[in-house]
Amino acid sequence: MILLRKPLLYLLVLASGASLAGGGRLSLRLLLDTAVALAVVPVVQVAALAVVYWTGRRRMAFPAAVDSYFAGSGPWFAAIAAVGAFGAFAGPVLASQWITRFGAAVFVAAVVLSLRLDFAFFREQLGRTRERAAVDVMVQRAVAWGATIFYLLGMSLPKIGSLVPSLAANLFGARP
Repeated sequence: MILLRKPLLYLLVLASGASLAGGGRLSLRLLLDTAVALAVVPVVQVAALAVVYWTGRRRMAFPAAVDSYFAGSGPWFAAIAAVGAFGAFAGPVLASQWITRFGAAVFVAAVVLSLRLDFAFFREQLGRTRERAAVDVMVQRAVAWGATIFYLLGMSLPKIGSLVPSLAANLFGARP
């Protein structure tokens, strides 16, 4: 159960913030729909952590490492809450004009702060050297963010599958 505790909290905060930012309100249906759509994010984070966890020294069991890693999500929680609050309290016109800039600013701050926390996690909790902790942060971020971006792009382009026959026809000269 410890393996799921903090990733589920992360998903709840992420879904709540996305629902508030996108819809300006929070309803059970909107929260559940958003949570289902974004459930892959903490799963990918855990998988990316597993990639680096199993390649070096480990001072703790994997479920405890997952719990400890997600305990460092404070900067992300603050950024998500700020963007959600902005989307909920700003009017639709103001939100549409400023949410991208505001979101970018708070998420850059979250990235910078979380890099330090992630480095400290790998260094202190898992007992990695300074160099190895820096590599672990880079690998974990590359795997997690790469997979998340790939997933979100795939979700935002649902009609891409319908373009394949037309693309094949144009490339190979055949008509579907």
